[in-house]
Amino acid sequence: MANHTKADRRAEAREKARKIQEQEAKRAKRNKFITIGVIIVAIALVGVAIWSIVSNGNAEDASGRPDYDPIAVQVEPVVKDGTDITTGYAIYGEDAELTTDSHRVDIYFDYMCTYCNDLEQWNGADINDIMAEGEAEFVYHPVAILQNDFSAKGAAAFKFIAENSPEHLVAFHKNVFEDTDAVLNGRSSAIPDWNSIREAASDAGVPSDIVDRIEDEADLEWAETVTLEFLQDYRGTPTVLVDGQETTAWANRDFKGMLGLAEPKASTEE
Repeated sequence: MANHTKADRRAEAREKARKIQEQEAKRAKRNKFITIGVIIVAIALVGVAIWSIVSNGNAEDASGRPDYDPIAVQVEPVVKDGTDITTGYAIYGEDAELTTDSHRVDIYFDYMCTYCNDLEQWNGADINDIMAEGEAEFVYHPVAILQNDFSAKGAAAFKFIAENSPEHLVAFHKNVFEDTDAVLNGRSSAIPDWNSIREAASDAGVPSDIVDRIEDEADLEWAETVTLEFLQDYRGTPTVLVDGQETTAWANRDFKGMLGLAEPKASTEE
């Protein structure tokens, strides 16, 4: 082997140092890319987590839906005085027993009415509790004063459920107003229809064989009849009567206080 001169050895040392520097530069570059990638993934995961929390929070908070589990109920038809027309259905808890001094609360509503939706969202939980205890008899009167396609369908479906699966009526009623609330508050652009009604009934626990009959058997003519009867006596919905006297105190969001069943809550502003 030939002897390396001093110049050769310096050249080899420089070449070796250059290669080492290149390797270190590549390694540093690779590590930089890995670090950036990890940071990007971490940011993305944090973003997804925040989006999920905010979205879920908005979905729950923006809806304003009453947070309660609807009770099973017993239902009886109510006929308007001086007629043979069933205009509503008396509803109270399945195991509740009304007393002679129990209040009677009549609620006339249209499923597409903004203020009717407010009544349900603000007071649904209170009403559910009062029904369960039998502290008042609620008579629900669905009408279709808005001349909206779903107003009539909803009213007719209410009657159908009241007569064919009464124990699920309150749960069905809550579910329908959840669909209404989604439309009125911009969370849905799809106006409820028969499919929505069937889904609301199914989710309420109505047996499938009854759910399948709703569209064919719901009485749309009845919805028109009770609406005309309503308009003979009242002007708009919701109309709420306590022991026959019309009141707007439901807007205080305190049905128990309104009926004297509890100390009134502090007034709540919108």
